[in-house]
Amino acid sequence: MWRKPNEELYPKNLLPTVKHGGGGIMVWGCFVASRGGNLVFIANNMDQYKYINILKGNLKIFAQKLGIQNTFKLYQDNDPKHTSLNVRLWLLYNCPKVIKTPPYSPDLNQIENVWHELEKRTRKHNISSKEQFKAALTEEWNKIEHSYTKKP
Repeated sequence: MWRKPNEELYPKNLLPTVKHGGGGIMVWGCFVASRGGNLVFIANNMDQYKYINILKGNLKIFAQKLGIQNTFKLYQDNDPKHTSLNVRLWLLYNCPKVIKTPPYSPDLNQIENVWHELEKRTRKHNISSKEQFKAALTEEWNKIEHSYTKKP
């Protein structure tokens, strides 16, 4: 981006962000081509045990609700908690097929594309608290068109 000398700090050239004290929210979600599943808000840090509990309480139930419990394919990235031995063992017995996707490849990984779209839509909200942020995330998650999640 090009700016004239001494104009780099003009308010029109800045995008305000919260770096400290604003907190963050960790979120897990799943989707299929025809619809989105639940969003799960995760308190504190997620580890492999929390991840397995999320899969048990959401992924399995979502697949059963759709009638695809024996045929779905789970796409996830190479995060260490996704590839831990305990998670791999749980998936071996509870998930028909796990597809590994290359990390940091939005053009190949639909998960990255959907998270990017959710972030872009959520930024349009005037958010000043974690509760407002959760509400905006949920609202925008439910608005993501199914034609978007079908994209290859």
